[in-house]
This record gives sequence, structure tokens and C-alpha cells, in this order.
Amino acid sequence: MTACNRIGVALALAAAIGCSQQSPTPDDVSARYHTMLDTLDTDAPGASIVRLESFLGDNKNYEIADSVQNQIVIRRGQMQGRYHEARELARDGEFDRAEGMLEDLALVPDTEDGTSAKQHLEFEFYLEKAKWLLVRQRFEESEAVARSLLTRDLSRFQRDQVEQVLDFVSNVDGAVAMGEQSKAQAACRQLIVFMANLFVNEGRYPESLRLSDLERLDPYASRTIVSQLTSIEDYRTWDDKYSLVAVSKQGQRFKIVNGTIEE
Repeated sequence: MTACNRIGVALALAAAIGCSQQSPTPDDVSARYHTMLDTLDTDAPGASIVRLESFLGDNKNYEIADSVQNQIVIRRGQMQGRYHEARELARDGEFDRAEGMLEDLALVPDTEDGTSAKQHLEFEFYLEKAKWLLVRQRFEESEAVARSLLTRDLSRFQRDQVEQVLDFVSNVDGAVAMGEQSKAQAACRQLIVFMANLFVNEGRYPESLRLSDLERLDPYASRTIVSQLTSIEDYRTWDDKYSLVAVSKQGQRFKIVNGTIEE
């Protein structure tokens, strides 16, 4: 008999002995097993495997162990391809679903998909999420994801990647803020023209002034002003002069005195 044949026979005998040592499954153990099977989530094979392996560890000496092992093999088979599915969900912006799938796969790191998921969740998943949000101009969300990454133990290269995302967000925020300020200033200039027309037409400035008054006096001319400002405050008028503070939607305050925007 060759060495390989001897090993094969030995393994077969060991398996037979193992089976012969298994005891009949108590009714309560069998009942708990079937109840567990009914509650396993088919969309979470990783979590199912963890529960099955825990049950197997407690009941490995009973005949039901073979059935449990078969269920574990089935769930391991269900894991195949789910890593790619999770990545596709993330590409479509379904980050919550993708993260849930990856976390489930990571519960079984001794599988190919489980290993990939565990490694991906350590950094790349969240960096890709920050970039995805950035491209779609969801800057605050992108920044929040990036800053959360900085709390992790990152390599120098990884940290530089995150900092690049934050740099881009900061530059965009600055550009947006400047754009919004320009729009608010343009609205203030239109307000100055509006006030001049009021004085020409009425021979005086109104005793009080709010944005709603502008809409009532001239809905068309006031449309841009109202779209960029939230309120007119500290309005005062005396003789043929006036002053007021125009507040933009971003909270910027522009003081206007007699047709001049004061810095």
C-alpha cells in the first residue's frame, strides 16, 4: 500500500470514528437549530455563518453537527460575488447598502470576498465615498466623510489622499462663497437703483422698508433683490437720505448709506 493510500484510509477511519462518537441530538437542541435556520437572513450570509459556527461549537458532538456544517458550506457559497455587488452599489451611490454588505462579508475574513471587504472598509471605501460626493458637489457630506477618515490610523500616503480631498473642498467652498457674495452685492446695487426710483417717483423715501414692501411696490424689479437677500434691517430715513443694512442668504451684512455700499 502506498503512502497516499495509507493516508486516505487513515482519514476515512478518523471520519468514521468521529461519526460513531456523535450522540443523538436532543430535542431541545434540534428545536433551537431549526428556529435559528428560520431566522437567518439570506441577505447576510456572513452573519449567518457566525451564528451557525457558534451553534456548531456548542453542539459539535451531536449528530446535527453534519447538518450545521452543510449549512455553513451553503452560506459560504452565497458569499461569492457579493463583494463585487457591494462595489457596484457604491458606484451608484447606494453607500449604506454597500457598507452593510461589506461589513457582513468582513465577518468571515477567511473567504476571498470577506478578505477583500475587510481590507476595503479599512480605507478605500470611505475615500471613494468622499470622492463620489465631491464630484456631485455635495461638499459638506464629502468633507464629513474625509474628516472621519483622519481619525483612523492611516499611512502617510493615505493621509495625503484625504488631505487632497479636503483641499479641493476648501477651494470650492471659497469659490462658492465669493460667487454668493458677488450675487449679494449685485442685489444691493439693484436695491440702490430701486430706492432711487422710489425717491424720483414719490419725492421721498418710505417711512419703513422690508423685502415684502419691495415685492408689493414692484414685483418684477424686486425679484432678483428678494432672491438674494433675507431681510432689510436698521432702515432709517431723514430729509432726502436713508441708510439700511441688507442681509444676504449667507448671513453677510451690507450697509447702504445714500446709495453707497460701505465696506
